[in-house]
Amino acid sequence: MEHFAASVQGDIGGKAKAMIVTRSRLHAVRYRLAIDKYIAERGYPFRALVAFSGSVEDGGKTYTESSMNGFPEAQTAKTFERAEYRFLIVANKFQTGFDQPLLHTMYVDKKLGGVNAVQTLSRLNRTHPQKKGTTVLDFANDSAEIKAAFEPYYETTLLSEATDPNLLYEVQSRLSGFPVYTESDVNAFANVYFDAKATQDRLYAVLVPVVERYHALAPDEQHDFRGQLTDYVRLYAFLSQLLTFADADLEKLYVFARHMRRLLPADRAELPREVQQNIDMESYRIQQTGSGKIALERRPGVLDPVSTKTGYAADAEELESLSRIIAELNDRFGLSLGAEHRVTLGQMMEKLDDDAALDAA
Repeated sequence: MEHFAASVQGDIGGKAKAMIVTRSRLHAVRYRLAIDKYIAERGYPFRALVAFSGSVEDGGKTYTESSMNGFPEAQTAKTFERAEYRFLIVANKFQTGFDQPLLHTMYVDKKLGGVNAVQTLSRLNRTHPQKKGTTVLDFANDSAEIKAAFEPYYETTLLSEATDPNLLYEVQSRLSGFPVYTESDVNAFANVYFDAKATQDRLYAVLVPVVERYHALAPDEQHDFRGQLTDYVRLYAFLSQLLTFADADLEKLYVFARHMRRLLPADRAELPREVQQNIDMESYRIQQTGSGKIALERRPGVLDPVSTKTGYAADAEELESLSRIIAELNDRFGLSLGAEHRVTLGQMMEKLDDDAALDAA
């Protein structure tokens, strides 16, 4: 907030705006509450909006984008155009396709990589007659990683080879080999989906038995099936922008797979909620590790075509010695972990060892 007030608010004729990119919906809610409190305490003439999907439970309260902003979420982008709204706090929304020329600065508190990094940071690229530059304050990423993400797109970007449309049929065949759904399930879903009078509850009622069969699979099979399903959705979405498919079954499977994916549990490991809630934020500190421009090489970039995998397996657990972890933390974040800190690593380990919820996770 102080950086914005001192270095940003006067840019673009005094109309500059900022986006805060958070790592989760819960972080977005807490950022919004903290910023509103700080603005009120300091008397700044700024206002903030928040953007996230669904609802978030925190501290015994339920938060949604519309309840926090005071209007339907469909009006968030339009309302952000008003002069008093200087901050937009986002969690996986407005990071692609959002066009706001007054967006000048981005505060990043989320790991970004590849196309996601390019799409997110490129929200600042919209031109304005009074816009002389932009600023990114990144609390989560290394400059080398961002450079690697942007490099293929800086000059001419070429595909190393064409994407093969027949890959769709290959993935379709692999998916049909799992005892999760049948052609009848896909057709039943399509009949409801393409019915103008259909409701969401009817759509998901068709998917309930399919999801139950998914849960009956072994963990390795679930991982493989989810990977193949994701491949199909990504590949069809890409190819359908370039080609017109005569095979209606491909479109049916696409809408079926896209909706089914939303009901499958995420397969990435997450810390138990109890651990997240008990992280000691008083010992958290912000330290500048570098500043400046990220220089890109002027050379053609080459991208590989969209591809699929014949099978997916869960990633093997990686174990690192404590000394290597400490060295990496110190090097990456400019820390100096040791006994002088209020919360030592030994105390943290004791807390984790005594945490029954962590043992059960």
